[in-house]
Amino acid sequence: MSALPTATLRVASIPFAARCGEIDHNVAQVVARIERAAHLRVGLAVFPEACLTGGMAAPAPADARRMRRAEIAALAASVDGAGVQAVADAVERTGVAAGVGLIERAANGDLYGSYVVCLPGGKRHVHRKLQCEGQPHIARGDCFTVFDAQAGWRLAVLVGGDNYLVENARMAALLGAALLVAPHAQTDAAGQTGAWMRRALPARALDNGMFVVYSDAADGAIVDPCGQVVAQRASGDEMIAADLDPASIGASPAHRWLEARRPDLYAWLAREPYSGAQLFEPRSANARGAVAVSVAVVKRARARF
Repeated sequence: MSALPTATLRVASIPFAARCGEIDHNVAQVVARIERAAHLRVGLAVFPEACLTGGMAAPAPADARRMRRAEIAALAASVDGAGVQAVADAVERTGVAAGVGLIERAANGDLYGSYVVCLPGGKRHVHRKLQCEGQPHIARGDCFTVFDAQAGWRLAVLVGGDNYLVENARMAALLGAALLVAPHAQTDAAGQTGAWMRRALPARALDNGMFVVYSDAADGAIVDPCGQVVAQRASGDEMIAADLDPASIGASPAHRWLEARRPDLYAWLAREPYSGAQLFEPRSANARGAVAVSVAVVKRARARF
């Protein structure tokens, strides 16, 4: 485990429903909320997936979810474009770090579901979504995004479906993350996806001993390293804020669990699914090699009546 952060960090989850394709409007709304966060002494503001461009629809039947590539490409923007630059300028002006999502158009024309964290001082960290199932025109990222922010806080970013796989959160923890930024597209808070997220994210936090900040178009939550939800959406698009105490990380039982790991037993996690080979040690009593066994037979006299 890496060293604990040195100071409390005030974070905010900011539910926000982006207008699909209206980047100027969305950017203006994000900037206004960053400025408001500054008045509340927030150090990190977490916005939803694709909040700048829209285009990541709420859960629906697969055919309804899929947009044509031309439609998605029309929404896409560069991570070096005017929209992200306006957010970076607001971060520099206010001192509030901010994470924002967009459909990214890469230099080679590929499209990604990307998330950019802008830090005061001009640094930007870009995460490309790793799990894009159901989005056939979105390319998959190929690496984890973990980096250092203010006061010794080490952050990781997992977007949308990245959070569905337990291995991704564990890798973030093993790379030293104390805080997982977990933006999502709009979910049906009363449906299966919303219910799953409310159960899964506390489990991710508890298993890995890190804070989790979740934000989507209409919902949000902040979870501590013991799996307790310390703040969640109350109504509308209200900002959800909480102070993250580094002492909570050291108090999490996950620190003991992580130190007790036995990586030598987990090699098969990185291999292809079962293909017929023997993947485990069979539990049997068969002896290996020759074992000398002595047997004595004792004849007893029969009793007489």
